[in-house]
Amino acid sequence: MDETKTHDTSPFKVLKLDNGEDVICKVLHEYTDAVVVERPMAIAENPQFNEQLGEVITHTGLQHWMNFTNDIQFSIAKTRIIAVGNLAPEVGMYYRHICKKLAMREEDNPKDEAELESRIQQLDEIMKNVNLEEDGKKVIQFPLDKTKLH
Repeated sequence: MDETKTHDTSPFKVLKLDNGEDVICKVLHEYTDAVVVERPMAIAENPQFNEQLGEVITHTGLQHWMNFTNDIQFSIAKTRIIAVGNLAPEVGMYYRHICKKLAMREEDNPKDEAELESRIQQLDEIMKNVNLEEDGKKVIQFPLDKTKLH
């Protein structure tokens, strides 16, 4: 069989791992024993029963591949990767859209424990100013801007 070369230089790939997971990511670097990827996303399938149709409909989406971390770059051993494919254009566009949303959300994340502690103290100060209504509900009083009609 003759070797064919592909001219697709897109870094956006789908990796099939040896545990069966499909991972959508941007490949940053490739080494002899590992690849470094950015913002890997696992493909999540959510089956739901549709009562009108009387059948199960599967919704496919993306979710974080690695939970409980704010890291965006990961190293994956090549021994764990059994196949690599280029993302379809529509999937690549959707993936990049999700990544942009995540990046905007991450800007608001605390950078370290000190910043997190500062935010908790700020929330504690706000909660000290919470008034209790007659029915027992907690209400935060915001200053009114009488120059705007809502």
